[in-house]
Amino acid sequence: MNDFFEKLQSFSCGKLGARAVLAEIVSVSGSTPRGPGARMLLTDDDVFSGTVGGGELEYQAQAEARRVLLSGQAAEKTYSLGGREGQDIGMICGGTAVVCFRPLSAGDARDLFLQLRPPSRVLIYGAGHVGKALADNLTLLGMPVVVTDDREGLLTAERFPTAERRLHALDDADIDAGREDFVVIMTHGHRHDFALLRRALETPAAYIGVMASHKKAAAARQTLLADGFSQEEIDSRLYSPIGLAIGAETPEEIAVSIAAEFIQFLRAGSK
Repeated sequence: MNDFFEKLQSFSCGKLGARAVLAEIVSVSGSTPRGPGARMLLTDDDVFSGTVGGGELEYQAQAEARRVLLSGQAAEKTYSLGGREGQDIGMICGGTAVVCFRPLSAGDARDLFLQLRPPSRVLIYGAGHVGKALADNLTLLGMPVVVTDDREGLLTAERFPTAERRLHALDDADIDAGREDFVVIMTHGHRHDFALLRRALETPAAYIGVMASHKKAAAARQTLLADGFSQEEIDSRLYSPIGLAIGAETPEEIAVSIAAEFIQFLRAGSK
């Protein structure tokens, strides 16, 4: 869970004081750092989580959020980022952003938490070098991670300190992927990969990826066809080789390419 959702949930449980302010971009025109739905939360501890775009826009929005926190009165501001409308704040993006500021009660925060889609969960099968690098990378993106492997020496709290769960299994591993979940398969053997892939395709997972060479990826597709999966299902759901083609070589670079593909998938909404 990312910082915004963590703070929103903590405030809703009464852990961060009695007052909070939500700043949310409600509309934009032209070029802006972030679009409608970008949110930032201010709580009584004077700590911000989330972002409405950074730079001078964020500085001005933080100042307004503090005023709203003190007054308890909602407000709406139009900020010009080099555009023609609203308060010109000296940025050169060329657009305009309208930001709504509203005080939140704990009840408001609970309702908002339930309304917003939580970050997609990533189920990583394989705790090797790339699995570790990917888990570290996804933590920075605020995506919850579950790591599964049968090698207990690799699947430790020291190597995966931020994983929501660490499961010691593999061939008999459960794949409880929901419609918003991502499944990433990168085990220490082709047999394990193919077995997990078959089961992953039987779930409603949003994204299914297998780390593979082009040759291995082609073999996996042929195996799935022989198992009765349709060509359309394979082509629409399987990402393999996994990751964007950025010339990645090291585990850390490969992890970045996979995380970038996740971002691309989430922003596009579908393959």
